[in-house]
Amino acid sequence: MDLGLKDKKALVTGGSHGIGLAIVQALREEGCKVGSISRREGCDVLRPADINKALKEFSNIDILVNNVGGGGRWGDENPLATETTVWREIYEKNAMVAVRFTINSIPYMLKRGWGRVITIASIYGREGGGRPWFNMAKAAEISFMKTMAMHYKGSGVTFNSVAPGLIAIANTTNEIEGGTPEEVASVVVFLASEKANLVNGACIAVDGGEGRSF
Repeated sequence: MDLGLKDKKALVTGGSHGIGLAIVQALREEGCKVGSISRREGCDVLRPADINKALKEFSNIDILVNNVGGGGRWGDENPLATETTVWREIYEKNAMVAVRFTINSIPYMLKRGWGRVITIASIYGREGGGRPWFNMAKAAEISFMKTMAMHYKGSGVTFNSVAPGLIAIANTTNEIEGGTPEEVASVVVFLASEKANLVNGACIAVDGGEGRSF
């Protein structure tokens, strides 16, 4: 199946390892010209100046994948024992980074009449079970994609989120059974494709049935 991705320009945040790296590789296999940014590549997405620099370097993109995030293990198991600075930093690292990259990337997409914004959230953005600061940030990402989809419907630009469950990532998890980054990447590639024109505002769970939400 030709997904219509040849020569499309894509930017993946947090693309140096795990799910992000798998997405970079999968998009390249489909013929995309892919840029990747991460701290390892000299970009701290918590610094607005670094975000602006990255967006100047990777301008006029067709596909944005917001993958930077994390922090699900930060803080104490007891919310009352966790400083509010943790809540704020997790929200900033996940939701607000996605907001900044999105609002600075879509003007070109809207002008062109075609584009894809895909945000990697979590099943804990759809249900309880994780630490509350992480749930809050991931729920915000899912809501952000949905409301952007509703606002820009009919523009040719789609906004979707992907909610992975337990994913086994090399050097970060030991002896666990879970999905693979490549399985998440396959869903992202489809959402980025011309075959997914009608998929807009969706949150796709990639969890093998682990999640409890509908």
